[in-house]
Amino acid sequence: MEENEALSPFLDALYWTLVERLVEFISTPLAGAAHAVAGVVRPRVSTARVFVFDGNDLSTIAGIDCPLLDRAGEQIDHYRHVAVLRRAMSSLACGAIREQNVDSRGIRIFDADSFYDDDENHPVMLRDAVFGSVAPTLRRPSAEPPSVGAQIIHPVGFLTLDAHTVRVYFRDPDGGETCGYDVATVDAAGNFKAAAGGFLTARIRELVGTGTLAGREVSADSDEYCVRAFAVL
Repeated sequence: MEENEALSPFLDALYWTLVERLVEFISTPLAGAAHAVAGVVRPRVSTARVFVFDGNDLSTIAGIDCPLLDRAGEQIDHYRHVAVLRRAMSSLACGAIREQNVDSRGIRIFDADSFYDDDENHPVMLRDAVFGSVAPTLRRPSAEPPSVGAQIIHPVGFLTLDAHTVRVYFRDPDGGETCGYDVATVDAAGNFKAAAGGFLTARIRELVGTGTLAGREVSADSDEYCVRAFAVL
C-alpha cells in the first residue's frame, strides 16, 4: 500500500469483505469465466488488485485493479465486484481490455474502472440476496453468539424458503433444539437486498434482550429442520 495514503477503517472493512468473498474463487472459477483467483493485494488504500489466472498455468496470471469506492465516493459492494470481474476477465481473454502497467514481478496489470462505470445499474439477483442473507453469519461466526434464555445458540445451516425469505438455522447445543430465523431478501420496494443478513446475530440478541422475540414467531409446521421459527429481519 502506498505510504502517503491515509488509513481508513471503513475502506479496511470494504477491502477485507471483498477478500473474504474472493477466497471461494481460488479453487472454483468465477461463473461465466475460465479464470480463478490467484491472489488479492492492496496497492492503494482505495484499490484492491485481484490476480487471476487460468487455474493451471501461472504464465497466464494478470492483475485487475478494482476500486473500493465509486466515482461518487460510495462503497461498491462485493456482489458488484464479482460481476465486474467476470466481465473484465471475459474482455481479458479476448484482448479487449487495455493493459495499464506491469508490476515488480512482471505481471500485467489492468484497470477495471471503466467496467464499473458500465455496470452502474447492475441489479442484485436472488442468488446475491441469498448469499448476503447467510454469509455474514456462516462465514464469519460471531465472537458473541446470540442466546435464547440462558442458552447460547450457534448457526448450523440455512434454507431459501422462497424468493422473499431465507431461513437461517441456529441450534442450542445443550438442549439440541434448532430454531429458524427468517431474513427478508427484498426491501420495501420489492428489490433484492445485497446484504440482508449482515446484522442477524446482533438482531437476535436485541430481540431477546427486549423480550420481543416471541412476538415474531411464525409457523414452522411445514419445516422439518426446526421446531420453531421467527421473522427477525
